[in-house]
Amino acid sequence: MKTQKRKNILLLFLCIMLIMQNVVYAAEAPHINAESAILIEKSTQKILFEKNSDKRMYPASMTKLLTAIIALDNFSPDDVIVVGNEINEVSWDSSKAGHIRGESITVENLVRGLIIPSGNDTAEVISSAVVKKLRDDNTLSPKECDLIFSEIMNKKAEEIGCLDTHFSNPHGYHDNNHYTTAYDMTKIATEAMKYDVLKKICSEKNFSGNSMGDKDTTGLRTNNYNWSSHNLLITNGEYAYPYANGLKTGFTDEAGDCVAASAEKDGIELIAIIFNSEDPSRWTDAADLFNYGFDNYNFFTIAENNSVVSEVPLHNHNKSNGDTINLIIKEDITKFLDRETLGAIEVDVEITNSDYIFENKDSENDLETSVFIKAPIEEGTELGTAYYRHNGEILAQTPVYAERTVEEATFLETVLYTLEDIADDLLTKEGIIKAVIGIVSLIVLIAIIKIISSKKRRKRTVYKFKTNNRKRKF
Repeated sequence: MKTQKRKNILLLFLCIMLIMQNVVYAAEAPHINAESAILIEKSTQKILFEKNSDKRMYPASMTKLLTAIIALDNFSPDDVIVVGNEINEVSWDSSKAGHIRGESITVENLVRGLIIPSGNDTAEVISSAVVKKLRDDNTLSPKECDLIFSEIMNKKAEEIGCLDTHFSNPHGYHDNNHYTTAYDMTKIATEAMKYDVLKKICSEKNFSGNSMGDKDTTGLRTNNYNWSSHNLLITNGEYAYPYANGLKTGFTDEAGDCVAASAEKDGIELIAIIFNSEDPSRWTDAADLFNYGFDNYNFFTIAENNSVVSEVPLHNHNKSNGDTINLIIKEDITKFLDRETLGAIEVDVEITNSDYIFENKDSENDLETSVFIKAPIEEGTELGTAYYRHNGEILAQTPVYAERTVEEATFLETVLYTLEDIADDLLTKEGIIKAVIGIVSLIVLIAIIKIISSKKRRKRTVYKFKTNNRKRKF
């Protein structure tokens, strides 16, 4: 008795352990000090975390990501720009790269001056160069160029999906009408990472070299630079994050400490935007968001090519190969998900190819209709769509196809199948009752008919009898 109890307890324990292995726990989001923040996966733009992500914030020098984008839209990295008086337009308390008037510098190194030392003077050089080229007018003043360049920036921001952004200058020096949101900054950061040279520069810890790089400097005025990144996530210090590879810092008194950060691990690229998180919190906030993303999200294959997603009954078919047909998909479906969502995905199939739909209404309930696939049908015929959902949200959808060819039943086969169905129905309890009722009804009906027929026959006999016994005349 005791042995049996022990076995039962052990069995119960093993069942609990098996169940616990399949339980998925929701990961707790990190506490973030930033006034506004967001974390996304770059390729899918899936939002993994957000805090006041649609609140208007001052971007400070994170603005320069968009300035760099516009520079590379209008010049190649090897193009050479000559620095003019526009460098004198920046405020005395601006961050500067240290350009000198008359200096020749490649566009690639201008982008470096924009990103690594966060040069406001660099932003002015780019603004003037882009606008004068587009307008073909070298007489435009730096202020006129900034005004036109801001219009270009706002148009570009709108094109890449920013919903609540307005820039008033190319560098992010404070202006009440110069704002964006954490969500919009993910759009700008994502766009910036499409430019290989910009993505590379955003990951550089420092730069030392000539303004013209390895190009011929004969007869040119050049400048030597020694720049170090302000982004402590990519340096070797206390707040370095091992997978960080960019992007751009920002600071003004009004904006606070900000960073547009990126990190890549095992093929997953994350972007974190931090607004107004006092140092060192902007670094720890970004690191905490990256850890949360990498630890809890991944690319999961939720359905494989040629896998069966549904089984549908057939109508008017040759039954030698069964009464159902499998519906399959013809692609792998991979989604970036957290593990909790992965364990709760539901799949439903909608049949939409009207050429193969047969609907059979339930005679006892007109509201219920069974859907059949009617034969004949060829293997690979597209029949509808499979939807993969989580909490009502469609995560993915893909066409579904007939797994095999189904032949139409011949007339003789149809008759035989009908008789088989009747026979099968008679073998059930309900079928027997119906059959008995039917037989009894038939017997009663036959009896009634016989009685009526008999009365009619008797009347005719009497009539004939009387007729036959009339007196005959001779």
